[in-house]
Amino acid sequence: PEEQIGILQRKLEREKNARKEAERLLEEKSFHLYETNQKLNQAYNKLEEKSKYKEEQLLKTEERFRSIIDNAVEIIYRTDEKGLIKYVNKAGLELFGYKKEEARNRHFTYFVHPECKEEIAGFYQEQFDNKITSTYKEFKAVTKFGKVIWMGQNVQFIWEDDQLLEIVSIARDLSERITVQRELENTTLRLTNLIQNIHGAILVENEDRKIILANQQFCDLFGIPVEPYMLRGMDCANSAEESKHLFKNEQGFVSGIEQILLQREPVIGDQLVMKSGRVVERDYIPIFSNHDYKGHLWQYRDITERKQSEHLQRINEEKYRSIIENMELGLLEVDNHGKIIRAYDRFCQMVGYMPEELIGKDANKILLPPEYEPIMQQQVEDRARGQGGVYEVEMFKKGGERMWALISGAPVMDSLGNQTGTIGIHYDITKRKKLEKDLMAATEEAKKARDAEKQFLANMSHEIRNPINAIVGVTNLLYDTPLNDQQLDFVKTVKYSSDILLQLISGILDLAKVESGTVELEEKSVDIRSLAKAIIKTYEFKTGDKSLKYKLEIDPAVPAFVIADSSIINQILLNLLGNASKFTEEGEIGLTIENVARNQEFHTLRFTVSDTGLGIDPEKINLIFDSFKQASTDIKLKYGGTGLGLTIVKRLIGYYDGQISVHSEPGKGSSFIFDLQLKESNELFESINEPYEPGISTSDFNEVLIVEDNIVNQKYLAALLTKWGIRYQIAPNGLEAIKLSAQTKFDVILMDIRMPVLDGYEATIRIRSDEMNPNVNTPIVALTASALVDERDKALAIGMNYHMTKPFTDVQLQKVMQNFKPIQESTSPTPPMHQFTFSPELDIQYLEEFYGEDYERAALMFSIFTKNVPSEVEQLKNLLKDQSWEELGKLAHKIKPNFMMVGLSDFSQLMNDVEKCIKNEAVLCDNLIGSLQGFFSDFTSAIKVVEKENDRLQDAAMA
Repeated sequence: PEEQIGILQRKLEREKNARKEAERLLEEKSFHLYETNQKLNQAYNKLEEKSKYKEEQLLKTEERFRSIIDNAVEIIYRTDEKGLIKYVNKAGLELFGYKKEEARNRHFTYFVHPECKEEIAGFYQEQFDNKITSTYKEFKAVTKFGKVIWMGQNVQFIWEDDQLLEIVSIARDLSERITVQRELENTTLRLTNLIQNIHGAILVENEDRKIILANQQFCDLFGIPVEPYMLRGMDCANSAEESKHLFKNEQGFVSGIEQILLQREPVIGDQLVMKSGRVVERDYIPIFSNHDYKGHLWQYRDITERKQSEHLQRINEEKYRSIIENMELGLLEVDNHGKIIRAYDRFCQMVGYMPEELIGKDANKILLPPEYEPIMQQQVEDRARGQGGVYEVEMFKKGGERMWALISGAPVMDSLGNQTGTIGIHYDITKRKKLEKDLMAATEEAKKARDAEKQFLANMSHEIRNPINAIVGVTNLLYDTPLNDQQLDFVKTVKYSSDILLQLISGILDLAKVESGTVELEEKSVDIRSLAKAIIKTYEFKTGDKSLKYKLEIDPAVPAFVIADSSIINQILLNLLGNASKFTEEGEIGLTIENVARNQEFHTLRFTVSDTGLGIDPEKINLIFDSFKQASTDIKLKYGGTGLGLTIVKRLIGYYDGQISVHSEPGKGSSFIFDLQLKESNELFESINEPYEPGISTSDFNEVLIVEDNIVNQKYLAALLTKWGIRYQIAPNGLEAIKLSAQTKFDVILMDIRMPVLDGYEATIRIRSDEMNPNVNTPIVALTASALVDERDKALAIGMNYHMTKPFTDVQLQKVMQNFKPIQESTSPTPPMHQFTFSPELDIQYLEEFYGEDYERAALMFSIFTKNVPSEVEQLKNLLKDQSWEELGKLAHKIKPNFMMVGLSDFSQLMNDVEKCIKNEAVLCDNLIGSLQGFFSDFTSAIKVVEKENDRLQDAAMA
């Protein structure tokens, strides 16, 4: 046991020592572990700090990269493996116009243009299938607002273990580049087409003399049997040698090309002659880019026809220059600055200079007097507009002498149509100008002589016609008194002699008027049918008991109204009918009017006056229209007369550019035929000049004033008025007439012109100027022995209403007075049987005064108005719209009386205002234009009133 104890003690001691050693080791290890732990803690802290720093740096780097991506010019976006957008940078959002949330999670094809969607989807599917990492593609896209843009896009597929993680795309807007590229392509295409189709042979070579482009004309000119495109890329180094056989100067052609290519400077218009006889013109254009030589262009033009034309032109120029020189026409050429380029021989002879004295000089300074500079300046301006001109100026000859020249100037143009100068053809008209000056002096003398002749005719007319008027008048009055057979025979003898004397004097004075040119046409609207009927009735009445029939035939195609001088037509027909009546004892006298032709403006009316009288010998026909000639002496002795009637007829027809012809057979009669070209008229006809139809009463006149200094004429007029039951007063001169007119209201004033104390002109002026005179508006009829147009015009101009030439018959005076018959107040309240009254919407007072109860005439006028005036109003509207003032004034003048004739007085006054305004050369004022606009509106309703009134008038006329 002790041994065991000892063993246990030793074991325990060992264990104790072991434990101590373990504790020591543990303590030592613990100390080391602690140190290690401390070091680990320190290292961890350091690592944590370093990691935190790295993380911060990484975040900063990531922010910088994101900032770079967001602010990149290119479009950068990222999609997942399905193509859904997860990120788009700022450039992409701005270009397409979307916000981040609008773009995120949309499929990338959403932004592709519909035309390209299928293509793009297939392209990237192929990239996915073939695991292609990177691709580039251009396509069209569409922005949010529908704008189409071109995109160029790089796409990167990111893979990991065959798994597609994401897709990164970088794109750029290529729209501008594509536009420029396409424009460049179009420009290149246009230039290519232009060169291919240009009128000339074109060859373009690069710097290595390889063909870039050629056209068909080039192949045709040089006989190259291939299409132009097949020449591209061919070497032209030996082309000169290969083509030289085509040209007359073979070596010159080759050396010329070599020299041109060596100098590399433009050559224009180099001419070459080919062995075929053709002439070509060659241009060489070097092509440089930033001073680097890039090739050249050859152009060849076939100018054979031009050269032939130039050759022919030179021949013609020499020929015509020779002709002009022989015609004594001087040619002078100047440049655009007026410097003389060439002076031809004949011109130098005209002005006395040698050519070298003129070349290079200012033509105006050396040749033109200063007062003609405005004319020449105007001509220069005309030439600059490409216009020629003819004008007359004086010119200085060498030494200062002046000459007159007629100049025909024309611009000279180059082949491009630019003016290079002027050529003038000069003709010496100095002698002609002197003749003109002498002629003007002679014309002035002739005018003075004509004026003196007119005054003589007026005086002679007055002195002769006054006593004849008295003789004719008193003789007519004697017929109304009781006479025995012997007295009656004496009166007939006096009447016969006075008629012959009256015919003689009237013929001489009428012929003097025609030959002196004092007859003036006063063309107005004339009812040609009524005029013809009235003339025939006048002759039926005048011939009385003759065994004659008068026949009138009028073609239905003859217009109702024509524009003519009714007095001229009256005189023609009266003379012809008088001539027929004179030489026809029995049988028939006829007047026929036919419409034989018509154009847009004129009707050609043929008048035929036929008789069954004596006829004319064929050899005498050519004499009957000569002054003072009759067919035979026997006829003159038997029938009397001056032989002036037909002479006057021929001259009057000539005023209408007409001709008169005669068909006659002795013993069977004659036919006188003449044509007049007359315009159709839609206006109212002029009634005052119509022939008188007998039987009109003058009982409606109360009192007439006779102003006459000739005692016999006083008695004649007094006897006529007494015969008609009209009271009268007599004033022996104009002064007495003014006194009587201030005291009594007269219906008509019969006013002689030439009187002592105060003549008829001055008396009329004073009566018309005195508003207090009761006769300020009374009709005044001029009674004058002068038949001159000047006298008549003067009478009408000062306010007289009519001009009546002495001698006159009682019938003629009665007819004139009827035109100025005063309106009598009705003493009976009983209306006419048909009980017609004019519409209150019209001017009733005027219509009743103008038409009285002549509803047939009123119906005619209203019918004419409704048929014609609406179209003229429409024309008036168009003229106002086009601002054609002159034509507007003419039309207003034309239609203003038409409105009065249907009682539209306000419209007539408006037309009068328009006419006056335009005559005074004033632009239509705003209120007048406004009135016209209102007129067009009001006329629509007014024409309906007139049409309704027309229907009522037709019924009244029938009743």
